[in-house]
Order: sequence, then structure tokens, then C-alpha cells
Amino acid sequence: MFWVHLTVICCVVIATAHRIPPPFDVRIDHYKVDTTKDLVINTARPRFSWKLPAFNERNVEQTAYQIQIKSDRDQLDSERIVSSQSIHVSYIHKNDLKPLTHYQIRLRVWTTLSDQPSSWTHWIRFRTSIFDFHQFIMERNDQVNWIGSTQIYMNELRKEFNVPNTSPIRTATVFISGIGYYELYLNGQSVDPSRKLDPGWTTYEKRTLFVSYDLTATLKVRIKFSYLY
Repeated sequence: MFWVHLTVICCVVIATAHRIPPPFDVRIDHYKVDTTKDLVINTARPRFSWKLPAFNERNVEQTAYQIQIKSDRDQLDSERIVSSQSIHVSYIHKNDLKPLTHYQIRLRVWTTLSDQPSSWTHWIRFRTSIFDFHQFIMERNDQVNWIGSTQIYMNELRKEFNVPNTSPIRTATVFISGIGYYELYLNGQSVDPSRKLDPGWTTYEKRTLFVSYDLTATLKVRIKFSYLY
């Protein structure tokens, strides 16, 4: 019984010794997913980058990778792709990502260390923005709730709305465009105090930028009156 027990322990050690950790420092269109609070992608075909974990062995190279992307309605899987590329990897699925959609992505790699893949990364959340703003406004102008003023010295814009418990809202996004800086409040609380310098400066006679905030989780928690300042 002693020798049988020892053999089992050795087998377990050997089987798990070559388990490869997941890739790290994942980036989507140059944005670091670990440091970006609300990751917004402005293209239907983004690029992905990652780094291999540190190994004790030398000259370890990537031999293949696999990327999975999912939303509430779609599931995309690249399957195993033989490639050593890990920087600016193109989105290769035949269907583009959809605008104004929440996605999750994870990936794993194969290396010269083993025929087995690495562990998956955790599911990484990101969302897409409006890819064609003019087309979006033209198609949905009757559905958009505008908040604004034509008064030159108006410096506070406010909108009240009520979200009942039975509301079927799945996602909620606010878009802000203007000349100069602003602060966004919801239920009297600053939505993101760290974002004090957007939208960025432009030649206002030619273009103005817009930014967006995902308010889905906040509206689910706060179902009373909400305010935008």
C-alpha cells in the first residue's frame, strides 16, 4: 500500500508541474485592461495584445493562441490558431463587433513547453461605442433623450427620470459632448471623479468629441430620481 500511494503522488506532481499560467498584461487596442475602469472600444475590429508569463526555462516561445468573445447574444471563438504573434493580433471573426454592446473576452496560449494549453485568463469586460455617430443619430433621433440648452450662460443641465422596479432596462449609457469641461452627477453623486479632463480639446469650429458612461449597475441599484448636472 505504501508504494501504490507514493506512485499516485508522483503522478499528480508530474501532471501539474507543466501547467502553464495564463497570459498577462492583456490589451485591447492599446488599452490596458487591468488599469482601465470602463474599457470602451471605438472599432468593430479591434486588435489584441498580451505577454507570456515568466518561465524558469529559457527560449520559451508561443506556438498558438485561442480567443473567445461573448455577449448576451453572440459567442465568438477563434479556435486554436497556430501563430507566435502576441502583439496587435487582429480580430479575425467574419462578423464585426456590434456598436453599443457589452462584451467579455478571454484567451489562452500554447508554448514550446507543452502540447497542453495554458490556463484561460479571467473574463475581461469591455464595451463598444457608437461607430458612426451621424448614422446613429439619423436612425434613432426619435429615441434619444437630449439634455441641453441654447442659453449662452447656462452652466447646469438637468434631467429627471424614474426607473421602476419592473423596468426591462438591460443597459444604460449616457453620452456627453460639449465645449470645455464638465462634471456628471447621478442621484447627487459624482459618477466618476477621476474623469475631469474629458472630452479632450479640439478645434471646436471643426469638431467636438463625445464621451460615454455605463450607468447600468447604478440604475439597478438606485431606482429613484436620477439627475444629470
